[in-house]
Amino acid sequence: MSSDKPPRKPEDRPCDDPAEKVGPGKPPRHTRFKPGQSGNPNGRPKGSKNLATELQQQLRKVVTITVDGKAKRMTVQEVIARRLANDSMKGVTKAIELLIKLASAKPDEAGKDAQSATVLPDKDALRRIHKRLATLVDEEA
Repeated sequence: MSSDKPPRKPEDRPCDDPAEKVGPGKPPRHTRFKPGQSGNPNGRPKGSKNLATELQQQLRKVVTITVDGKAKRMTVQEVIARRLANDSMKGVTKAIELLIKLASAKPDEAGKDAQSATVLPDKDALRRIHKRLATLVDEEA
């Protein structure tokens, strides 16, 4: 006497079936995605931005700063470059190293990791550069 029910498909089997192996990479059949079903039905929202896009937008933003008692409008990127140059002239070693790295990087590498793109100069070279910058600052004053 055979039953009138059609045989079950493998994905319809109960998960407590002893023949089914469950473990890493093999979830129980009842929790698996059905054919044609996506794991992320809504997908990535339209207009969402990645970190690089957000940084570019922030660097292009125009701000007002005070230079020599006068209000001046410039981009955030220009403000950062100006601050880096000023700190380098004051003798801040980290600023000098970063300025040299960025200045010697190719234009297409400027946004990438400058530390891996350029070899740091030795301490003597940094001292010579610092002396030259100090003389330039004294000449301007």
